[in-house]
Amino acid sequence: MDRLRWGILGAGKFAGRFAEGIAASRTGTLVAIGSRSQEKADHFGDQYNVPKRYASYQALLDDPEIDVVHISLPNHLHAEWAVRCAEAGKHILCEKPFTVNYAEAVDALMAIQRHPVFFMEAFMYRCHPQTARLKELIDQGAIGTVRLIQSNFCYNMGPAYENIRLRYDVAGGGIMDVGCYTMSMARLVAGAEPVEVRGAAHIGPISRVDEQAVASVKFSTGAVANLACATQVAADSELRVWGSEGSLRVPNPWFPHEGQNAILLTRGGETQEILVEGGLPLYAIEVDTVARYLNDRQAPPPCMTPKDTLGNMRALDAWRESIGLKFAGEP
Repeated sequence: MDRLRWGILGAGKFAGRFAEGIAASRTGTLVAIGSRSQEKADHFGDQYNVPKRYASYQALLDDPEIDVVHISLPNHLHAEWAVRCAEAGKHILCEKPFTVNYAEAVDALMAIQRHPVFFMEAFMYRCHPQTARLKELIDQGAIGTVRLIQSNFCYNMGPAYENIRLRYDVAGGGIMDVGCYTMSMARLVAGAEPVEVRGAAHIGPISRVDEQAVASVKFSTGAVANLACATQVAADSELRVWGSEGSLRVPNPWFPHEGQNAILLTRGGETQEILVEGGLPLYAIEVDTVARYLNDRQAPPPCMTPKDTLGNMRALDAWRESIGLKFAGEP
């Protein structure tokens, strides 16, 4: 097939990682970068060998030679530019979280679905074979009925208060940056939506956002989960799932490798190592997933469907509400 022509909105550090993913993919080629200034666009273009460099986001969308756009912008800009992409006839891969809150996500998706474009929220781990194998094991009853989930995603970035992850004005904080992963994984594993979310968090006095947070989640199936996320904690980021007949441990749930990845299944007192081959770098798999399902306008589970995105945004709203964190303009 002809390679899909990609454009990226936003020239930050993560956009560079995604550019490398496009370069390693089987189906994509990066043809354009859109930034807030020509200087930033040119710098990014020189770094990643991008032929077209635009000094505005809209200029990139006006280019008829771009098929699909990766939105790598701060959280508060996702909804606006996802809708603008759809209006410009561009397929959309939007970084997580899709929007600031559930209501904004509903409005944005309604606007996007008026146009014949592909849309997916970019939880890259959902596209990897390791996640598909994990879900398969659970659905096959490898550990019996899922009853308890521990989902962690933490890192320590230090007091970098100028960084968007620690800025209140752009809807930053640990829940929005990495807590969204832990919630999305718990929902996938439980196979249900939360009926109760209770959180606790430290809100930074300077950042005014959650710097470390936990949540206790009860699902409609009776399964319960403990979620932990942080931007200031050096903690293990792994997944544990306990069932009525055994348990699963995923040491590297969020950034599985191109090579072999291990899922540890314990049942009857014995532990089995289940190896899953990545085949390609993580973001290259995500790029190829978009191409594979482009004509369907969305990828199937365990990739993020629009319905899944809405469920996750609703759950994140409940988590933030439970710790008293509202962003500017929210009721």
